[in-house]
Amino acid sequence: MPDDEANDVARAPRTRSSWLRRALVPVLVCCLLLGAAAGALVIGRWRHLAAPIVAIEPLLPGAPAVVPPTAAPPATVPSPGFDVSYPQCGSPLPKSGGFAIVGLNGGHALSSNKCAATQLKWAQGKAGHAVYVNTGYAGVGDPIAHGRTLVDDAVAREHALGVSGTAVWWLDVETVNTWAGTQQQNATVLDSMAARLHELGVRVGIYSTPKMWDEIAGPWSPGLPVWYATGPGTASTAGVACTRSFAGSSSAIAQWVETTADGELDHNLICPAYSKRAADLLDLG
Repeated sequence: MPDDEANDVARAPRTRSSWLRRALVPVLVCCLLLGAAAGALVIGRWRHLAAPIVAIEPLLPGAPAVVPPTAAPPATVPSPGFDVSYPQCGSPLPKSGGFAIVGLNGGHALSSNKCAATQLKWAQGKAGHAVYVNTGYAGVGDPIAHGRTLVDDAVAREHALGVSGTAVWWLDVETVNTWAGTQQQNATVLDSMAARLHELGVRVGIYSTPKMWDEIAGPWSPGLPVWYATGPGTASTAGVACTRSFAGSSSAIAQWVETTADGELDHNLICPAYSKRAADLLDLG
C-alpha cells in the first residue's frame, strides 16, 4: 500500500472519533440546560405550594393579661411544710411543719374536698398556709369563661366552709385531670383563672412539673411562682428541683412524697430563691 494511502487509513478512525465528539457536545449541553430548567421549575412550584410557617400565640385572642403582682414584704417561714386534701381524710395531720397547703376540691374541678374545713383549721395554725384548686378543660365551651367559672365555683366552696379571703391560691395543673383542648385553649383557661383570682386580690402560683406543663399549656410562660412536684423521694432529691424552672419562673416550692404509717404524705420545702419571700407563696395572716 502506498504511504499516502496508508496514512489516510490510519487517520480515518481518529477523524471519525473527533467528529463524533464534536457532534455530541451540543447534545450534552442541551441536556444540561433542560435539566437545570426542569429543576428550577420544580423548586419554584414547591416554593409556591409550601405554606408559610406561622407562629401560634400561646393564648387565644381576648385572653386577659396576667401580670404578676409586686413582691410582698420580706418574710420567712420554716420548712418543711405539708399539703393535704381528700386522700388524707380521716388521717392524723402532722403537728410539726412551718406551713400547710390544703386542696379545696375532691380530686377534680367543680367538686369538694369533704375534709377541707378540718384541714383548713389545721393549716391556719401554721406560720403560713394557702389553698390549691384543681384545673381542667374538656375542650367544650369558651376557655376564658370556663376559667372564671372554675375560680368562682372554688371561691363559693371556700366561703361555704366559713373561710374567706385566703391570700394565696395555687392552680393544680396535672395530666390526671381532664385536658381535651389544644395547648392554646388549655393555657387560656389557666390564664383566665389566674386573672380572675388577681381580680379578687389573691396571689397565684402554679403547681405542676415541666413535662406536664409543656404537655398541657405549651409555651405559655406567665411568670407566676411555681411549685415543683418531684414524686417519691427526700428533701435532698426535692432540693434539686429548686435549681430548675418552668412556666417562665424558677421553682419557689419543691414537693416530695414520703410514706408514713398513715399512708403517703406530701412534704414541701421553700426554695432558697424564695427563702425571704414567703408572703409571695403563703398567707401569713
